[in-house]
Amino acid sequence: MSSQHPGLSALLERGFVLLDGAQGTELEQRGVNLGGSKLWSAQLLIDDPAMIREVHLDYLRAGSDVITTFTYQASIPGFAAAGVDAAAAAALLNRAVDLAAEAREAFLAERAEAAAASDTSGGAATNGGEVAAAEPPQPMSGRPLIAYSCGSYGGYLADGSEFRGDYAESTSLDQLMEFHRTRLEPVRHRTDIDLLAFETIPCLKEAEAIVALLRRERYGKPAWISFSCRDALHTCRGEGFARDCVPMLAAAAAEGLVAAAGVNCTAPRHVGPLLAAAREQLSALSSVPIPTTTAGGGGALPPPPHSLLLLCYPNSGEDWDGEHRCWRHSPDDISEPGCFARAAIDWVRGPAGVRLVGGCCRTGPGHIRAMRAALAAPAAAGGVSGGDGAGDGAGGG
Repeated sequence: MSSQHPGLSALLERGFVLLDGAQGTELEQRGVNLGGSKLWSAQLLIDDPAMIREVHLDYLRAGSDVITTFTYQASIPGFAAAGVDAAAAAALLNRAVDLAAEAREAFLAERAEAAAASDTSGGAATNGGEVAAAEPPQPMSGRPLIAYSCGSYGGYLADGSEFRGDYAESTSLDQLMEFHRTRLEPVRHRTDIDLLAFETIPCLKEAEAIVALLRRERYGKPAWISFSCRDALHTCRGEGFARDCVPMLAAAAAEGLVAAAGVNCTAPRHVGPLLAAAREQLSALSSVPIPTTTAGGGGALPPPPHSLLLLCYPNSGEDWDGEHRCWRHSPDDISEPGCFARAAIDWVRGPAGVRLVGGCCRTGPGHIRAMRAALAAPAAAGGVSGGDGAGDGAGGG
């Protein structure tokens, strides 16, 4: 399976790919109460699909190159627990893809109309004789991409396990593979899915299960695996992100199974150190030859070209107050869109060298618009340090 996609390759030529932001917390910002459903944002696939389409469209208007389906917490067993049978669950998973595709087509139609109006008016759309305000930089001239979100097994448990990973001891590799297979099977025929996004993975074991599934099933689409991390060194389960996870992911990339890997649902202050260490590990792996006993009884093969891209989409930096059930500013948060965008410049242009970047919990279209403008601007003389944060997945956040 190729780890690249023509549309993704075209975006990467620009230097970075802009993802979208939160889903669940963005819906809450719009007045939706998700507290009563273990399906989280996927509940709206049943209750209000039009709202999902509108969120996708707003992210595209803000400048996202990639939008992520509202399936982070959607799975066959998850729907079953909510009283939805397997056939209806499969239909809902396909509905999620339909909504993203409809939003993409609506956005492309808007963009074509705006371009035609600009040509007619000599280069600037007008409104009653006034020159319209400048629009944010837009995605690539081609089609934005759709990533099919697969949250972790812990997300399905809906008990915060995606931030602990403690199910790794009680859940077998085969069980984890089957969990992800059943949510992918209903949509594997979809040609309008461009990428597979495995998000908020708290433990190495689940990532290994995902890679094993990708190797066996050969879905034919680029995949990314994104971890939730508890600090600047470790996954939420406690494995070393750079030490333990990156070598496995680099090997998967060398097989063409994984295109990108990184972190989401993670405090922004940890992103730079986590991914700079990952970058160093990748450089080291690229220089280590593979021992072999062939060719006359000894020697070594050149290191495999891993081609693994790094990505991040952290939370805004606000802390969740469980007692009062509200978000609160932390001393070092970067929840203001401009601050978040300045941190993104460091993630992309700094030692981490991130190629795909976006936002997670408590980030919205405003953050994406600010990131698009900041990253499209010429490189400044000096970076801006990242901040702090906590939260849940872009697919679920």
